[in-house]
Amino acid sequence: MLIGVLGDSTLDVTVGPPGPMSAGDARAQISLGPGGQGANVAVRLARAGVPVRLITPLADDPAGHVLRANLEGQSVDLVSLPASRTSMVVVLLDPAGERTMLSDRVPASGDVATAIRGCDWVHVSGYLLRDPEEAHAVVSALRSAGIEQISIAGGSFQARADAGIARDAAAAMGAKLLIVNREEAGLLAGEPMSAADEAASLLATGERLAVVTDGTRGSAAAGLAKTRAVLQGASAAGRPSVDATGAGDAFTASLLASLAPQWPPAADLVATALERAALAGAAATTAVGAQSPTARDAPDAGA
Repeated sequence: MLIGVLGDSTLDVTVGPPGPMSAGDARAQISLGPGGQGANVAVRLARAGVPVRLITPLADDPAGHVLRANLEGQSVDLVSLPASRTSMVVVLLDPAGERTMLSDRVPASGDVATAIRGCDWVHVSGYLLRDPEEAHAVVSALRSAGIEQISIAGGSFQARADAGIARDAAAAMGAKLLIVNREEAGLLAGEPMSAADEAASLLATGERLAVVTDGTRGSAAAGLAKTRAVLQGASAAGRPSVDATGAGDAFTASLLASLAPQWPPAADLVATALERAALAGAAATTAVGAQSPTARDAPDAGA
């Protein structure tokens, strides 16, 4: 099975101040590395042994050259879309590993339909579904290419308007799998959600599996003719969390690797896939960088 991933590839500048920031000169640990929701998912899939094609905007600039070399070295089949510049993100880490991201994101353009032809499954980054024109272009490309097996991940929706565009796009493309966090689920549903299982049940349909994550509190899945699973939070064997960047993407990649080849999945497979995905997400927080290798990247890790 070839999984296509449509989403961002970014050059991340990660800044970890030793304490609270204040005005003036301050010391910090600064690192440069690859990121972007689309690229993060594609790289984790490739490391798990899943054939994957990444369709992403990349410019012919220094940042683009770095990202191309990284992706090709990870055995990702890369299709570059035209871009005026390569997307970049500044990631500010607090002492607990939580992050604030300052993004300079370049929209996707070009012949997406041709790029995704031949894919058995296409995963769409939610960041592409926050703008109505970009969302419409994605839906049109999927229809033109005849893609029916589709998943969507959340895109850090900041308001109901963002979520509304994504919700309409998900319905228009007939997405089979929706992966969002509890806050995003509340925006999609139009009301705050207090628990992941409640949110998953509201977003699920008979044709769609909705997966809702809630950080260390766990995750839940519902849909597909009454399939339901709830998982308590997972940890990385006592290792401290130093950077949450890319943890959700590691979760998503693990889930796709487990579920997409056996779609529609049986209820017991969904429960097992949630457990593996939670461990993958937790492991990703133990190193700085959105694509830092972990033991959970190996094919059949945790099987």
